Amino acid sequence: MKIRIFVTLISFGFILLLINGCGKNEEQSGHFSFNSGGGGDMNFEQQALQMEQDDLAKLKEGKGYKSETYAKADHGFMKDQDFDEIHKGVVTKKDPNEVIAVVNGENILRLELDRILDKVEKKVSKSKLHVIEKGILEDLVTQLLLKQLIKKQNIQVDQSRIEDEIKKFRKNIKKNPDTKDKSLETLLEEQGGSMEELRVALDISFSIDDYFEKVVPEEEMKEYFAKNIGNFNGEAITASHILIDTRNMKDEEKLNEAKKKIEKIKEELDEGADFAKLAEENSDCPSARSGGQLGTFGRGEMVKELTDTAFATNVNSISEPVKTQFGYHIIKVTGKQEGKDIKFEEVKERVKIALFNEKTINLIQELHENADIQVLLKPTPYVSDSSHAGAGGHGSMSGHGGSYGSSPHWSVPSGSGAFQHGQMHKKGDKSSEENVEEKFSLTH
Repeated sequence: MKIRIFVTLISFGFILLLINGCGKNEEQSGHFSFNSGGGGDMNFEQQALQMEQDDLAKLKEGKGYKSETYAKADHGFMKDQDFDEIHKGVVTKKDPNEVIAVVNGENILRLELDRILDKVEKKVSKSKLHVIEKGILEDLVTQLLLKQLIKKQNIQVDQSRIEDEIKKFRKNIKKNPDTKDKSLETLLEEQGGSMEELRVALDISFSIDDYFEKVVPEEEMKEYFAKNIGNFNGEAITASHILIDTRNMKDEEKLNEAKKKIEKIKEELDEGADFAKLAEENSDCPSARSGGQLGTFGRGEMVKELTDTAFATNVNSISEPVKTQFGYHIIKVTGKQEGKDIKFEEVKERVKIALFNEKTINLIQELHENADIQVLLKPTPYVSDSSHAGAGGHGSMSGHGGSYGSSPHWSVPSGSGAFQHGQMHKKGDKSSEENVEEKFSLTH
């Protein structure tokens, strides 16, 4: 039976693409990579490198670092640090048995975080490791919450299922031209993972899969199929877009400016301006480099407002501006593929995978909301080890706010949120959700 869910400590999304081949292939295992840090298909090392490139690009544009993040930070944890060593890019050694978080009475130790952090810290800038450290902790908390649920439900996975899945991975690696000369162990190591972590991830994935098998009736799957038939009948669209990002805009004046900018772009398009050129010049999405091309996608693969507008727009036509959680979009549709007549039984497995994945995201969010989580981690004051640290002063941080990379694609809403030192998340405490900057994605 195929795995519905793939929950990992480290984002294995990238390696799964290598293992399974093309992400569009319906014959792949259907794994779902959930990284609560919001990194999507990039592992922690790749995320940090991406941030480094973003910061360098900002400096070239004359923007420098956003110092307000650093200015507002709680620097109490710096008192006990050896700053001579820190300035050399070396951090005072941490106690491996230090409790860095307590989740429903169970401790998470520093050694668990360092076991993962040690794999990437020599490969990326010291100035980025504090962000990776936070992301790892968020994933550790999520994994522990899932383990607690599995234990409570008394779910036990036959180890032969895990070994069979690993055999499939090995087989697919040999089939893929990009990985045929490498072993599974090598690929995992390159991504900062290990066989042990993979087995843990698969155990959790199978367990959550078994949990939903018990609690989700087939009738609910049929209802989900009926409501989302466009996700399964092959209906697809090819489109490009121009995005004016408003996610970091808080005051009405800036939001109005963004709206006026997108309206002006629409007027230029109506007058015959070239869409690709305007996308390259104005769009805040990484797709700007390719003239705004989003490629071909089906229903359910993008955020709802964008998808609904795209499918409602005629081929070779341009939509009116549409607002999503990312900002204002203008969409140009260049092709459509009509859906086929299908029955539930023909796509039952795909329906189950999609529904279980959706339920897993909701489950993780619910577990966080109803848990007693105390974060005790003292963030390590990693400083920049390169000449472009400047503007923020000592220990300058860029304004990433914990989001790994600037792209609005390839991430999943975080259930755990942005942890602060000493934060207590109590059962039923809804206010903590309001303080979290949610990480959304165009591709859910």
